[in-house]
Amino acid sequence: MPEISNGKKLASSMLYSVTGRYLVYLVQLLSMMILARIFTPETFGIFAVIQVFAVFFALLSEMGFGPALINESKISTQMRDGIYSFTWVLGAAVSVIFFIISPLIAWFYGDDIYQYLVIPVGISIVFNTSVIVPMSALNREKKFITIARCEAIAEIISIVFLLLTLDYFEPIWALAIKPLVVSIFRYILILFAAKNTEEGIPHFGRELGHVKKILAFSKDQAGFNFLNYFSKNLDNILVGKYLGATSLGIYDKAYRLMRYPLLILTFAMAPAIQPVMKELRENPPEFERLHIKFTKYMSLLGALVGILICIFADEIVFILLGDKWGDVSILLRILSISIPTQVVISTSGGFYQAAGRADLLLKCGFYHAITSVSAIVIGVYLGGLETLCWLIVISFTINFIQCYLLMSKHIFPSGLSSVFGTISYGVISSVIILAANFVLATNF
Repeated sequence: MPEISNGKKLASSMLYSVTGRYLVYLVQLLSMMILARIFTPETFGIFAVIQVFAVFFALLSEMGFGPALINESKISTQMRDGIYSFTWVLGAAVSVIFFIISPLIAWFYGDDIYQYLVIPVGISIVFNTSVIVPMSALNREKKFITIARCEAIAEIISIVFLLLTLDYFEPIWALAIKPLVVSIFRYILILFAAKNTEEGIPHFGRELGHVKKILAFSKDQAGFNFLNYFSKNLDNILVGKYLGATSLGIYDKAYRLMRYPLLILTFAMAPAIQPVMKELRENPPEFERLHIKFTKYMSLLGALVGILICIFADEIVFILLGDKWGDVSILLRILSISIPTQVVISTSGGFYQAAGRADLLLKCGFYHAITSVSAIVIGVYLGGLETLCWLIVISFTINFIQCYLLMSKHIFPSGLSSVFGTISYGVISSVIILAANFVLATNF
């Protein structure tokens, strides 16, 4: 009976998480379809550059507090308010640093516009940081649909705002203001939604020292986030610098389209993994059993989706982006090879966190950073987007194998045998999609 109960609990939480996230992803997909028909690849390329740096400073301000708060068994009112106040201070400080270094960003890319685009994007960091505490309260109680509803409404408001202001702002400015609108309304909606949680709405408090209690967990999580950032975003930084804004716009769209299946298949489920699986931390055999069952199904789903994207890449790009984005298709087809392995590895963080091993997650991120950064640097140096995509696929495969070898060694009682199926399913699926790529390339 416990076996069935644990499986059902994980499945139920994931169902709520998936339902909520799908609502958000649907709205974001519609947003991308609208914006792709309004703005040029060059405009998106310029915006992608500033977003890369915005993500870095957002990570700097987040500090891994979200997963750390979820990992806590009990959060007092004083702790809640102290950490909430600290997030406001931290968000403001990081935004100021972002503003200060903006001339360096403008100098690096040889365009003064970046010095000014950081203003709305930088302010959004403050709101994205201050929402951490109320957001974690909703996640702790598995209110995933509530979170999704708030995020979807904020996204819709931002799209309407952008469309209404297009006649008053330059295209790039309209695009840059959108994240600020999202962050403000997301903060307001999440804050009021937290009223219905056990923790309630946070208030400003003076006891900032409570931050120390969660730093032991959050420092490893933050370290992983930073390493993961560089391994996932260095490509955009270098492509924008050495291959140009238009190339970056095309590459960024291909990468985003490749990631949509990950959003649909795994990222939507990820918020449910840590809150549920942490309850099995003291039962390693059951923890291992559920992990194997979960990754087996995800590998098969990833293989199916990867093959479909490989075959219908041209149609997908035309429907979602329009006819001016045709160069995206070949890159999307190459990147689709990595979908089976990425679908599985994208959920690995939740299992590391649930096992209380953020230190292993940090080590995993370190290995990932080495392979990913090497692939990106070599790809940009060789000077072609297709070459870059092939090297990124290779690095994803290496990272996938390394991640599960590390997990089997330190977390699962059965050792290597527990993840042999996971690794083989992912690699074989990627090989099948690779073969499909060559068949399509030769017009067989």
